[in-house]
Amino acid sequence: MKKLKVQTVVFAGVLVAMNLVLARVLAINIGSTLRITVSATPIYLASLWLGPLVGGICGGVSDLLGCLIQGYAPNPFILVTSVLAGVIPGVMKKYVFHDKVNTWKIAVMIVLHGLVGSLGFTTAGLHIYYGTPWSVLYATRTIQTAALTVANTILVSILYHSVLTRYITQSVFEKNTVR
Repeated sequence: MKKLKVQTVVFAGVLVAMNLVLARVLAINIGSTLRITVSATPIYLASLWLGPLVGGICGGVSDLLGCLIQGYAPNPFILVTSVLAGVIPGVMKKYVFHDKVNTWKIAVMIVLHGLVGSLGFTTAGLHIYYGTPWSVLYATRTIQTAALTVANTILVSILYHSVLTRYITQSVFEKNTVR
């Protein structure tokens, strides 16, 4: 069985906490179906830094804890979107881009997640949960997804290409393990 490193667990927890603060405290809610937030940034980074498995777990745990904090039941479609935010970048980094990541490749990862996650699963989940017409949701979410794609691409690119990546790869991948 593969060993799980203490630093990986701790750092994943920090990224989940960052997501919760960005999603639940520093978010702008517009009605019941639109939220302006860059809360996916820590999950994208978890995927790029720690891999798609840990990234997916971070995304799922963040969504479930966020629902618990705000007192509503999880929406399975939105949960899938959250998990995909942590899986898509890591899979693309490793298998499509062969660990060579630049700003344009980060943009492709985030656009793909926006199309599949936000415009796909999340829109379907909101349509089913609230009964809002699909066309209304899709029109507003297209604008939101485009704007957040730009913002997340900039933030993820800046943070991924900073000294943080070197620090994380050195501290997370080279130290103590837990059995």
